Amino acid sequence: MSSSGVCYIYAQTGECRYGSRCKYAHVEGVDLRDSNNSTERSQTSTQTPLDEFFAKYPEFDYNSSASASMEFYRMCNKLFWGREDDERQCAHNDFKDALVQQFNHIYGTDADDLASWSTLCQIVRVSPIPGTLKSCRKAVKNTHVNIVDLIDTKMTGEPVTVFVSELKLSEYTKQTGKFFPRDNAYAGGLLRYLLRRIMSPRPEVASGRKTRSKRTGVTKATS
Repeated sequence: MSSSGVCYIYAQTGECRYGSRCKYAHVEGVDLRDSNNSTERSQTSTQTPLDEFFAKYPEFDYNSSASASMEFYRMCNKLFWGREDDERQCAHNDFKDALVQQFNHIYGTDADDLASWSTLCQIVRVSPIPGTLKSCRKAVKNTHVNIVDLIDTKMTGEPVTVFVSELKLSEYTKQTGKFFPRDNAYAGGLLRYLLRRIMSPRPEVASGRKTRSKRTGVTKATS
């Protein structure tokens, strides 16, 4: 049971894939950010979407300082879930929702927020950080990073690898299994600038001809 006892997903959307099997209370009209109970408010303020997701499985000892994807795969092994198990598939769907919400929690959703873009530029090592919204967007758009790594870095402290091409990013993502959902109802405006064609990298990028943006001066480290 989570510290609040309220299903995070249901409170946010009015729906939960687990239905009556969910371990948390399905309460409509509850704003988890503004509880009348001061103790409950202080507890939930430290809970992130990923914390809420893994809290649904108390039999699994979640390590919030480790990579979220690696923890999910470790949980699948711990609970003996095969790839075709219905419970694993349901959990994976909820995990993808939690990943998107975690990104929003860390970086925001407003595509017009210069502060959010500046934070992203800093994380992906754009130097110098552009001073305008348009330049920040271009810099991020011309950078190839794994979005799960962008989430993990806030928990693990590990720097984000910036890949020289979309092809190299695709290879890394497939090798590590750090897939980020491309289409999700929770996706905010910032995400569309970071999404890449992981399963089928664009030929013009994969060829290596476009690995640096001269206009933005983005420096990209090879993997």
